[in-house]
Amino acid sequence: MEGLRMEAQATSIDLWPTRVWFFETQPDWEVNRQLAEEALAAVDMPDGAMHRACGPAPSGSIAIGRLNTSGGQPTPSTLHRQSPPSASKRRVRGILERSVAGQALKAHLFACARAVLGPWAPYLDPDHCENRVLVMMPGGFISTHKDSREGDLTCVHFLTGGGAGQPVNSVGTPRFVIEDPSRYFDEGRLPYEDRHGFSVHPRPGLSVFFPSHIPHNQHPYEGRTPHVQVVANFRVNLPSAIEERLFD
Repeated sequence: MEGLRMEAQATSIDLWPTRVWFFETQPDWEVNRQLAEEALAAVDMPDGAMHRACGPAPSGSIAIGRLNTSGGQPTPSTLHRQSPPSASKRRVRGILERSVAGQALKAHLFACARAVLGPWAPYLDPDHCENRVLVMMPGGFISTHKDSREGDLTCVHFLTGGGAGQPVNSVGTPRFVIEDPSRYFDEGRLPYEDRHGFSVHPRPGLSVFFPSHIPHNQHPYEGRTPHVQVVANFRVNLPSAIEERLFD
C-alpha cells in the first residue's frame, strides 16, 4: 500500500450555486492501469480489448466487439469470447474492495473527499463508499441522472481517456458533462444564454467531485477501445438541525 500512494494536484471551480472539484494524479500512476485491467477482466471483455484500452491502440485496429466467423456463421464459443457483454455486465460494483490497487484508489478518493469538505470533513462517513466501475464500449453513453440515492458527494475517476495535455474543460470522448441543476440539457436555450453544462475531458488519474444531487451525463463514446471509469459516492452525516444553526 505504501508504494501505491500518489500526490495529487487539486483545483476547484464555482459553477452555478455549487462548487466542483478536480484532483489529478500522475497519469502513469500504476493504480490507474491495474484497476483498468481488473475491470476489463471482471466484465470478460473480448480478446485483445484489455491491451488496447490500457495501452496505446495499435494502428489499424478494428472496433471492439466484431465477431470472428467461420464460414460466415459464428460458433457459440466464438460468440461467448468475442461479443461485448451487456450494459449491466459492464458495471462492476465494489471494485475498490477487490484488490490492493482498489484499496489504494479508495484511500486516495477518501483523502480527496475530506479536502473537498474542509472543516466539515469530520462528518464524512468512513464506512460508506458506494462504488462501481463502468466499462464503456464504442457508441455507449450515459443518460442524464443523479446519484443522490447513493450518497451526498459523488466522484467520477477516469482510469482511461485521451485528454492528457488538454484543458479539463474541453470536448473529448467520451465527453463527461456536469449539468446546471436548474435545467436539463434537453431544454431549449436562447441565443443570449450561456451554456448550461460544463464539459470534462477524461484522462487517466483525473477525478471530478460534485454534490450528488447535480445531474450529469456522458455523451456517446466515439473511441475504438473500451473506456473505463470509477464512480464513488460518499455519505456526509451532518448534525441534526444544522441548517438552522448555520442560516437562522
